[in-house]
Amino acid sequence: MPKAAATPPKFVMWKSLPPGQDLGWQRQWYGNELDPTAVFNVRGVGVREPMFNPNVHRPIGTGDWLIMFFHSAARLVPNDPNPSVGPNTLILWSPGAEQFYSWGKVAAVEPHTWMHVEGSWVVTQVAENRLPTGVPVSIEDESLITKPIHDLMTEMSRAETADQIILQNLFQNWARSLARYLQTRDPQHRTPAVLLKVREYLDEHFAKRTPLDDLTRIASMSRSHLCHQFRAHFGTTISSYVVRKRMSVAQRLLYDISLRQCEIAREVGYPDIYQFSKQFKKSFGVSPSLYRKQHKYPGDG
Repeated sequence: MPKAAATPPKFVMWKSLPPGQDLGWQRQWYGNELDPTAVFNVRGVGVREPMFNPNVHRPIGTGDWLIMFFHSAARLVPNDPNPSVGPNTLILWSPGAEQFYSWGKVAAVEPHTWMHVEGSWVVTQVAENRLPTGVPVSIEDESLITKPIHDLMTEMSRAETADQIILQNLFQNWARSLARYLQTRDPQHRTPAVLLKVREYLDEHFAKRTPLDDLTRIASMSRSHLCHQFRAHFGTTISSYVVRKRMSVAQRLLYDISLRQCEIAREVGYPDIYQFSKQFKKSFGVSPSLYRKQHKYPGDG
């Protein structure tokens, strides 16, 4: 392992490393602005960065998702001088969640890998893959964390504009890989096959109205038991899952300026464009028209 710098480099928080410096670890920051309507933004990443500052305490978080992996033992409990977690520990802090972390034994040496991300895509992937939030999780294979974050950094650092779909796919692949890893280790994370069939059916038929009785036949469960189990395993109701799926697809379709909004509305299951617009604004805080205007690529006209 490359030897870490003994003293912190001369940069302040939310900044990238000075160009050309090779300290044996990586850190890039891509911007400070939070965007509540974002689909997926990578705000900053770091790979095996030493922890320089003790007792980092953010009572209301950072406004985005902070996903952090501690390669060495770390302290996650305020006012406790002893490490509370061992090496190879992952934690996902959601927006608004209190954050506390510190080096376990030695400052400026113990490394951590992290990413600050935001957007509805993050919320969707965390929920659909039932990733634990706010609690430390032991991950024996650190490549499950370091490689995806390094890949995000590589795509974000391309000379040309980073490809949004590639970034979303990288994050989705990471979330699914992590979920698969957790499922193989802890039976509590395993989702029954019949519920996966129900979700797969909803994913394929999200644009049409599916009677609950059709889903009960797929799952071989009563209506009440299916609703309870779906919420327990996927963190949302069946109806909310369908709406979220529709809105997620609508978000992506709005980037295609060749599609009219009435076409997008029908594509995601809303024959009435006013109902579609109302639901979209409820989900993202802005109308589809304003969302498209805010996210129009340069040169789109």
